[in-house]
Amino acid sequence: MRKIRSTKILGIIILSLFYVPLNIIAQNNFGNLPSGLSAGNYILKPEERVIQRDSEKDFLLPAIEVIGLNLTVGAFNTYVSNEDFAKISFKTIGENFETGFVWDEDDYLTNQFLHPFHGANYFNAARSNGLEFWESTPYAIGGSLMWEFFMENEPPSYNDLVNTSVTGITFGEISYRVSNLIIDESTTGLERILRELTSTVINPMQGFNRLIKGDMWKSGTSNHPPNYSIILSTGAHNVFFENDISKTYAAFRANLVYGNIYDVKNHNSPFEYFSLHGEVNIAEGDDIIGIFASGVLTDKKVDIFNNSNNIIGLYKEVDFLSNEVYKLTATSITGRLINRVDISSLVEMENNITVSGILMGGTNSQYAAEEGKDYNLGPGASGSIGVKFLFDDYAEVYSNYKRYWIHTLAGADGEEFVGLLMTGINYHIFEKTTLGLEFLLYERYGEYEKYPDYSSSNAALRFYVKYSI
Repeated sequence: MRKIRSTKILGIIILSLFYVPLNIIAQNNFGNLPSGLSAGNYILKPEERVIQRDSEKDFLLPAIEVIGLNLTVGAFNTYVSNEDFAKISFKTIGENFETGFVWDEDDYLTNQFLHPFHGANYFNAARSNGLEFWESTPYAIGGSLMWEFFMENEPPSYNDLVNTSVTGITFGEISYRVSNLIIDESTTGLERILRELTSTVINPMQGFNRLIKGDMWKSGTSNHPPNYSIILSTGAHNVFFENDISKTYAAFRANLVYGNIYDVKNHNSPFEYFSLHGEVNIAEGDDIIGIFASGVLTDKKVDIFNNSNNIIGLYKEVDFLSNEVYKLTATSITGRLINRVDISSLVEMENNITVSGILMGGTNSQYAAEEGKDYNLGPGASGSIGVKFLFDDYAEVYSNYKRYWIHTLAGADGEEFVGLLMTGINYHIFEKTTLGLEFLLYERYGEYEKYPDYSSSNAALRFYVKYSI
């Protein structure tokens, strides 16, 4: 579990976790919805929503499952993979406590993806046993601490603790809610089997608990999911590198918006609203992988300039980008102000401003290898500003710029600054089909204590077709 040799593996995972499940979600039983309304625009009353399936709270079983998960993975690493780091003893455990936390040297994808995936399973061991969001959080932290101190002969890692627990909680809650969109206990036969299997792929711990409790084959009522929307898109992604080389990628993207960002009165618990964007861009010898997740923790409407269409909120966010040229990741707590203004009867403008504290961030650097790493990492901050014009039901024009600052604590000491600009237009050619054109600019600048400062920029243009499910 310590190495991933190609981003293709991650790309396959993202494609399987988005495209297959989202198509199954779209086939949910909406026969009970009021006439003329679809799942995408029908907002269910709070008592109708399936947020968490009926289950008595069990605080002990998830603790046993977290310990069992660590012991199972540890045994695999020891006896099957024969990994050196898994050869533990009471001596190594004592040394870990004596040494304390350090920064580890694992590769980018291991630290920034596999560790959060592991943490999501810790979290969902509790979530799928009836515990609420905040009640499940200690299980992710406790599972990570157990692994760091007891399951490796290497000292515990600062970045692993943050990525496994904090990032893992974000992915855990999203996967918990997505898996519940898929499950429908009123179905039978092949459809029921496919739903249960797909849900288990998305959320293994919930699948495990449904199996041992017999819920996988229990007959129940129809699923009434919360309001959500799904958009799948594909097209061409052309990147212009600063060495005058361009490369064209086949682009596949999926967007899931769960809940309504403006429906703050129903945001009674974390992640009642969240957005999840995943993309895989494939070219010979290189792939671009992107994951952007944002979920509300708490929010409220505020009056500004006699306009009540304003929201101020606190969000939990994860940004992840990876290819051969640039890498960027940030786990953040974000404050956001959202403003919506009707310019005319046909034109609406949406504005948003964010300020984030980056708990753990990382980006690649040509100097990181000199320090024994393949990227620099540390805490930092970010901010963004965006505007979108919506022209009735036929077009959207938007622009968003986000700037990251990462203070390197492991790698080449210094400061990393990364900027992402996205500007584009969407034109709706049919009710569910949209053509889009987007310009992207990725820029970075590094100030280093022991090395020359460095700057670079890459631009991209992408054309795509989007389909709303």
